[in-house]
Amino acid sequence: MQKDRYRGEQNPITKVRNGYGTYIYENSFFRYEGEWLNGVKHGRGVLKMNDGSYYEGQFQNGEIEGDGRFVYQNGSQYEGNFHRGEKHGKGRLDSQDIKYNGDWHLNLMHGEGVLITNNYTIKGQFINNKPDGICSFLSDSYNYEGQYSKGLKHGTGQYKSENEDYDGLYENDLKNGEGTLIKRLSNYPNYVYEGLFKDDQPLLQVNTIKYKLDPVPEEPIDPKAKKGEPVIDLTQILVYELKSGKFINFDLNLVYQGPDIEDPVQPSPQEIDELVKNWQKEAKKQKNPPPMPDFAAKRMMKPAPILVQQESGRQLQIQLIQKLEQGNKLFRVDYREKLKKRREEIEKIKADIEAQKLLEEQQQQAPVKSKKDTKKQTKKQEPEVVDLSIKLYNEQDQEPLIVESKNGAVRVEFLEYPEDFPPGKYFYVIQNNSLHAIGQFQPCEIELNINPEGGTQQKKKK
Repeated sequence: MQKDRYRGEQNPITKVRNGYGTYIYENSFFRYEGEWLNGVKHGRGVLKMNDGSYYEGQFQNGEIEGDGRFVYQNGSQYEGNFHRGEKHGKGRLDSQDIKYNGDWHLNLMHGEGVLITNNYTIKGQFINNKPDGICSFLSDSYNYEGQYSKGLKHGTGQYKSENEDYDGLYENDLKNGEGTLIKRLSNYPNYVYEGLFKDDQPLLQVNTIKYKLDPVPEEPIDPKAKKGEPVIDLTQILVYELKSGKFINFDLNLVYQGPDIEDPVQPSPQEIDELVKNWQKEAKKQKNPPPMPDFAAKRMMKPAPILVQQESGRQLQIQLIQKLEQGNKLFRVDYREKLKKRREEIEKIKADIEAQKLLEEQQQQAPVKSKKDTKKQTKKQEPEVVDLSIKLYNEQDQEPLIVESKNGAVRVEFLEYPEDFPPGKYFYVIQNNSLHAIGQFQPCEIELNINPEGGTQQKKKK
């Protein structure tokens, strides 16, 4: 075992190390070269380790204390303030994975600073190595500026990415509270939700769609509804009989329908007994009656649906289908203006054909100037009969109608069908067409009877 060795200045009387000198520790791992005072490292010096790491800077009473630079075995280095050998105060750490310049507390990032990694940059306040307070986060995937707590987004903040922006409240890194969300996707309108969030999702998510045909039916569809009331109950399928030249309008409302809740009016014991007696009476009439329902169970009811007016930019697709045994057949959905333009185009084509036909007739009736012309004319056949019945309806045209919601609703107006559209029973199928919109619902159907010769009325489906 090698003994401690010192070369340098010392007190001539006490022989204690004092001044400038080099000291090699007994295990030879440490080597110190620098200033001494009363036998301990004090002042400026360099402490080297056999693994290649070293410290150069200030010492006080034998400890690393004050300004200095520590170079680690892997090449990382820290330059700044030290306290008892630990990073403490202002300093800069440079390594292969991270760079940090700012405040330190006992080897931890603590206070104001800038942290740069291979994937992101954080500028702001830190506590115990984590962002805590007001910070800005920059990365290739997203940027965030706002409040943090223990390394998580917590409080008010603004989040921006290529496909999504959010401005509002966070709790434990999740959207919670009031906020505005904007989602973007190529070939779709921006989806916007402005309202309450819970656990990173909008509190009100569309899970059904309701519609109202316009004008309101003369006869109520819902037997419980009063005469003249608008109908937006999806459970009531409407039948609309449409005559060519007439048009159909309807409103679509995006709705959140909550789960069943307990009915505030529960059956009394007397009512339960009466229900049981009535069921038993009817069961005796049956050979194999079903199990008796639990009439004493809590009576449940559906809460009132909530229109989700907080969102806009949801894209809906409206298809017209005919249900056949071999499968659904698609048809085009036309606005009145589109059909009007098509009618005008066809009228022009017909006029051109009529003009050409008239010209040919006039040429045939022109006087004959010579025997040669007479001979030619006698050989000429009669003009072919021209069919002017050009179709407005094109069976191959199956384009759906795409509409966009605003404040949770869509108004669809002036849908019309040409005179030569095949009559029969059809269905509007309305479904979500936005891949980035939050909340899904089952497609809903509106039954439509197209009768070019019939009247226009709405009636209850039998």
